[in-house]
Amino acid sequence: MKKVLGLIIIILFIALGGFLIYSKFFSETEEEKQQRLLFTSLNKEEVELTKYIVYGTHLNINGSLDKKLYEDNILEAKLVFRDLKGKDQEFEIEYELGNDDKFHFKTSDNINEGINLETLKKGNYYILIKIKQKNLSEDKDAKDKIEYYSIKNGTEYKDVEYYTITKNDKNNKIDISFDKYKENDLNKNYMNIVVKEEKLPNNIYDVVIDPGHGGKDGGAVTKINGTDYIEKDITLDVGKKLKKSLESLGLKVKLTRDGSNEEDLGIYDMYGKGGRAVIPNEVKAKYLISIHLNSAEYKMKNGGIEIYCPSNAKLEFASLLADNIVKSANTTYSPNVTYKVTNGVYVRNFSYSEIESSKASAEEAGLEPYNITTDTPYLFIIREPGGIATNAYVDGRNKDYGANTYYNSNMGVESYLVELGFMNSDNDLMNIINNQDKYVEGIKKSFEEFLNL
Repeated sequence: MKKVLGLIIIILFIALGGFLIYSKFFSETEEEKQQRLLFTSLNKEEVELTKYIVYGTHLNINGSLDKKLYEDNILEAKLVFRDLKGKDQEFEIEYELGNDDKFHFKTSDNINEGINLETLKKGNYYILIKIKQKNLSEDKDAKDKIEYYSIKNGTEYKDVEYYTITKNDKNNKIDISFDKYKENDLNKNYMNIVVKEEKLPNNIYDVVIDPGHGGKDGGAVTKINGTDYIEKDITLDVGKKLKKSLESLGLKVKLTRDGSNEEDLGIYDMYGKGGRAVIPNEVKAKYLISIHLNSAEYKMKNGGIEIYCPSNAKLEFASLLADNIVKSANTTYSPNVTYKVTNGVYVRNFSYSEIESSKASAEEAGLEPYNITTDTPYLFIIREPGGIATNAYVDGRNKDYGANTYYNSNMGVESYLVELGFMNSDNDLMNIINNQDKYVEGIKKSFEEFLNL
């Protein structure tokens, strides 16, 4: 009798085990099944992110793999976007093995290159690193070794929400997130990107236009034939026209000032909520164009265009802006050679002397000096909206300037300062005054070409 009872118990346990296995594998959704197959196929080691930024329209990540590899054995390494159907989209990365023979990679040195988020198709992607190594076995017919690694977030930055630029009245929402897959003894960190169509919320914009100066800060002033021309008035006129022009392309555009509250604007109203340096981040814009007019202490016969941009950015769009404005407005490139990179394109970072001067001023005021290096953009309207990508630093320690709440953000706005011409050149200034629409057309054409609108 006891033997029969024992046999029955064994049978029941086997049946229960079989039922659980059946329930587990046959009650899975297709998505759960694909997740299980994906994560069980990955290498046990994980890549750790050491840098993670979105600047303008591009995602850039750096990372490392705590595993000894040999450079001569690596045939290729790629960043892989894998959907739940097992389809891979591969992206180039730069990699090297450190002195410890461990694998280190980056998507790009340029903050506006890397993974173009605008090109991602709708779907759910798991982000992996693929490393292909030589076949070192004695079996010459054996295939080269390909391993895939999941990515864990080693940075202080968490999930990111991104909206693509408006095209044909449509947008995609892109959620970049980090999570953990747990299944029995399998515990894998992973990076996930989900792309779905979703119209821009009311408070999100594609482009911000900053008409330079304003309020008590008039900018440069010059007089021609008894008439005073003030920079802040000209930049506001151009800014308003540019807004309408870009909106005709279907873009959603915001001005940092529209002339309605000029009496309330102060010289230092750049930071804090609604400040001109933080508005682009508040509305999650992809691009910022700041409109200015140049000036020098002496009279110039001819002036010309100057486009300022970050030093760690690819200059393709800056060059396009300069070229199209010159052609459209029948103007010239600036003759200025200081900070010049190429025709009409300029990069100005802090110099050693300016850094030392900033430190001395801070110490004199009893303040801790800002974290400024020779890689830090000098112009605040380029530096501060870029967050960590452009070494923004106005964190509030100097109470006279307030605090940029986005100075440490890993989401930055791609920013350009456009000097339309020189106010101390009568030819330049009159061309700008009389042909504002042509300057606007040059900028519009640049967006139209660059974004394929």
